[in-house]
Amino acid sequence: MNTVNRVQPVADFMPEPFDAIGFQIKDDASYKALAEQAHQLGALSKAHRPQGTLHGCCWSLGSGLEVWTVLYESSKGTFYADCRPAFRGKRQVGFYPWEILEYEEDGEAIVRGAVLDSPLELMFALQNITEINPLDFRERPITAALAGLAYRARVNARSGKPAFEPITDRSRKRRTTETDYIIRGKILSWREMHNPRTQENLLWVDVDADKIKIEVVINKADLKGELKVGGWLSAETWLQGHILNDRELMARYEGVDREATPGDWWAKLRRDH
Repeated sequence: MNTVNRVQPVADFMPEPFDAIGFQIKDDASYKALAEQAHQLGALSKAHRPQGTLHGCCWSLGSGLEVWTVLYESSKGTFYADCRPAFRGKRQVGFYPWEILEYEEDGEAIVRGAVLDSPLELMFALQNITEINPLDFRERPITAALAGLAYRARVNARSGKPAFEPITDRSRKRRTTETDYIIRGKILSWREMHNPRTQENLLWVDVDADKIKIEVVINKADLKGELKVGGWLSAETWLQGHILNDRELMARYEGVDREATPGDWWAKLRRDH
């Protein structure tokens, strides 16, 4: 299979915040080099479509940090369609109703949905479209692990009004996407991380933005101020996430399984003679 490395020029699109997960992508050469490295080292998955096939590749760096690449294969050949930063968060958000907007040849997908038990409706970039089958979730709620990757962030000197809203609602003149959000709220917890490939220092922050509790990943060099629990964080972020299948949901479950019977547990303890 011949591969044509067609990569969208960095200057032609709103670049996702690669620096939030520790990669400095400043030009086409660095973008292409990262895409090729991720494709060589990542785990492969694919999704068939009427006009072609999406070949996804997830390069896991540890601590939830990821780089995703997507190759699009059709009768015209195969080329890199997209490369993007990712973070597989822990906080889960349920949506219903929902829809997936897929840009097949660009290797991108966006989820738009209403948050369960909330008046909030939001959109986020879907990272793992090639790891799931959307038909498995037909006519039922979906659960996604969401996190915002910060373009920039600062610690507020005083508390204010929580915010979780699209950046486009604040400024129509700025070049943004529908998945760019302003997040402002109380810091519930935080920790330091680092990118093992670049050794960049990163920050994970859990924020209560009133309408939603959301994780934010920040390059430490991009943060103004000093984090502390109970303080307030303001961040401009790219909202992204992963849809969880039933197996992943069960793996993340930490409570009592109400569907399990006592006999199930005794069976696990029974020894063979």
